Amino acid sequence: MTIVSAVCSNNNKYYTGATIYIRAVNIERDGEKYGTYYQAVRSYREQGKVKQEVVHLGEHSTPQDAMTAWQREIGELETTRPKQAQKLEEKLKRLRELTYTD
Repeated sequence: MTIVSAVCSNNNKYYTGATIYIRAVNIERDGEKYGTYYQAVRSYREQGKVKQEVVHLGEHSTPQDAMTAWQREIGELETTRPKQAQKLEEKLKRLRELTYTD
């Protein structure tokens, strides 16, 4: 089964105090809105080319919401699914690095 989806991100929100912005991605399938997910995005230049570092926030519209929820989820997953907890911990670390700059 093939699912065709169009992605549009015209609802960007800039995050005050950091070098990132929040991108809202609307997913459409067959002309109907299927859902929205969020990404924390940091744009930078490397050797004259624009690059982006992206952390997928899923349903969480702010980095704070994601960090709070992920911290709780890590605690729940550590006993039952340690590999999943480790992956989520790494993602949480990347998000903290994006949002907390010197």
